Amino acid sequence: MSYTACRANTPKGVFTALYEDGVIKRVLFPNEGLYTKEIDDTLLFALQMSEYFNGTRKSFSLPILIPGTPFRQKIYEATLKIPYGQTAAYSDIAFAAGYPGAMRAAGSAMKANPLPILIPCHRVVHKSKNRCAYRGGTKIKHYLLNLEEKYK
Repeated sequence: MSYTACRANTPKGVFTALYEDGVIKRVLFPNEGLYTKEIDDTLLFALQMSEYFNGTRKSFSLPILIPGTPFRQKIYEATLKIPYGQTAAYSDIAFAAGYPGAMRAAGSAMKANPLPILIPCHRVVHKSKNRCAYRGGTKIKHYLLNLEEKYK
């Protein structure tokens, strides 16, 4: 695979989008290292991430490929419907995707989400409203939820 990467400098570090054929296939957290091959920092990803982090963008209009099995695709599509500044429980996402009772599998899908922030898995929390684990780290998850709460 040959990716083109776009970096976005944010208050939480550098996020990197990996594009293939003009579609974002993966977003790397700052703690996942930097992709160093074929960088194109003029892509829309950097602009929209900047707008998101300064509170002026509530949703993204970037070309993404919703990845995974049919189950995971439905889970991610349900996650995309969580409004900015709000949260949903894993059980809510499983139910909305048509899989009531599959909250653990929904959690596994969130953990494997290759497009964090764009598919806002940070908005998915434990039913007790605990913010719980996050692939990018709990500090980033709390930061994103607090950012959205501030600007909603």
